[in-house]
Amino acid sequence: MKQIAKKIGWRIYHFVHTNGLVADTVYSLAFYLQNFIRIRQYKRFSRQPVTPEELFAHRQLSREAYLVTGVTNICNAKCTFCAYPKVVANKTLETGVMPLATFKKAVDEWSALGGQSLDLTPVVGDPLVDPGLLEKLDYAVNQAGLKDVYLTTNAILINKNDTYKKLIDLGVAAVFISTQGASKEAYEKIYGVNHYEAAMSGIRNLMAYNRSRGEPARIVVRFRNHEKPSEIIRSPDFKKNIQPFLSARVRVNYTVDFDNWGGTIKPEDLSGNMRMRTLPPMLNIPCKNLFNFAVRHDGRVRLCGCRLTQNDNDDLVAGNLHESSLMDISKSPAAWEKIKGFYTGNRPATCVECTFYQPVTRAWLKERTSPTDSPA
Repeated sequence: MKQIAKKIGWRIYHFVHTNGLVADTVYSLAFYLQNFIRIRQYKRFSRQPVTPEELFAHRQLSREAYLVTGVTNICNAKCTFCAYPKVVANKTLETGVMPLATFKKAVDEWSALGGQSLDLTPVVGDPLVDPGLLEKLDYAVNQAGLKDVYLTTNAILINKNDTYKKLIDLGVAAVFISTQGASKEAYEKIYGVNHYEAAMSGIRNLMAYNRSRGEPARIVVRFRNHEKPSEIIRSPDFKKNIQPFLSARVRVNYTVDFDNWGGTIKPEDLSGNMRMRTLPPMLNIPCKNLFNFAVRHDGRVRLCGCRLTQNDNDDLVAGNLHESSLMDISKSPAAWEKIKGFYTGNRPATCVECTFYQPVTRAWLKERTSPTDSPA
């Protein structure tokens, strides 16, 4: 019965995402529905908040979380909805590529803690820019034994040296593609570069090769769409390069609303069908994202792998992997002070206007590893 339900589920999913009128309606309504649900949920969370005392015992890095290893914070696109072009123009981003030794140390510690989910995607940047990415992927999957290693890419470099084949053959669990749509003109407007053909060809090649190998990897094409979903669905490139490969393991989705990158991205940066996410109610409760730690390319460890405003070496950095272990950093006074500050409204600067804010809940707390200590 479960298999039948799953089959029906993904068929419904694909019907919604390949039928223009239905997709337009669903994604338009989703913008309002998400905001309504979020407000209702946050009101409920505020009535029974997780206390500092309860959270303190669960503050450490947990195997139920995921670890981000930002292999490089250099990108080959200039997306209008991303902070990357702005921080590069302002010269506030310290760019680099993670050495293999730093990556191995992070992965070895994460594996020893029982962690399985590893995201190779930096806060900003494209992981395929890292010339050593495939060696790192091989180490994480086939030597450290992590089962859920994944990445997000714009696919511009995925054809280079048959990278699309190597990702699948090395055992990547999932590849998430961030692209504009299926129109060269719209792509160049939103992504700011002339690589539409390379990206579209790479997406097709990845999907086709994954299918030829029995679909070992999940693939999700995430359209950061300037157009309505129906315009993408009707396009020749969607029908030729993407739709034929859709399955239970290969899907597409469209963007309901766009994040503001802590206030760095403004409504005027968006265009067409793009809409800014509404700033959620800011409760005096810490955010879940603070507990998914991110290792910067130089070994500095950050409490959030999601967003930055001006730099990824900011007030969310809690330690350095070359000086302390991941576990020790997660349990350090420096990390706890950043988390505890939410209870008094004293958030790190990156978090003050962040539309990605998600307060910790009692249900979230129950999913984490049992506490190992208590407040001093």
